[in-house]
Amino acid sequence: KKSSSELAYEQIREMILHLDVKPGEKIPEEKIAKFVGGSRTPVREALRRLSAEGLVRIYPRRFAEVAYYDEKAVQELGTVRLAQDILACKLAIRYGSPEQFKHLAMLAERCQHGAELGNIYDRIVFDSAFHLYIAEIGGNQLLLENQRKVYLMVHLVQISKYTGVEDSLRQISLHQEILTALQKRDIHL
Repeated sequence: KKSSSELAYEQIREMILHLDVKPGEKIPEEKIAKFVGGSRTPVREALRRLSAEGLVRIYPRRFAEVAYYDEKAVQELGTVRLAQDILACKLAIRYGSPEQFKHLAMLAERCQHGAELGNIYDRIVFDSAFHLYIAEIGGNQLLLENQRKVYLMVHLVQISKYTGVEDSLRQISLHQEILTALQKRDIHL
């Protein structure tokens, strides 16, 4: 059985990642507290966890809101994402198996399908799954943990700044090139 704090965490996280609460909006703490049994303590624990993951900003004794990333923050996030993705690919080239690359191809296809249908949530979820699986293949747990945090923030940025199917398809167009480089063990990504 999940704790009240875990339930609150999952509820708030899903609200954020589905844009039920948008960047810059206050988190409805009382509504969440009722959902998990009436106490605000588990909600506050969940908010602290989400803050550590970069999805929430807490203003002590006032309120918590969904994190908003301005252009500078988005650029910084992109720089960290790229550096970690490159390292993950290099490790995957070294340690990956053909079976793992086959699974990676399936994730890329599901991402592509979501993008083509204009299902931004699925597109983002499978894009994250694609990149996180590359880190998993590489076997470096610290990198994988950092990638999970980065891709949660990337999810929030991407879903809140969605511009359309063409842009979405352009963003994921490199999946096939990455997959080919991994399969050929081409270190020059």
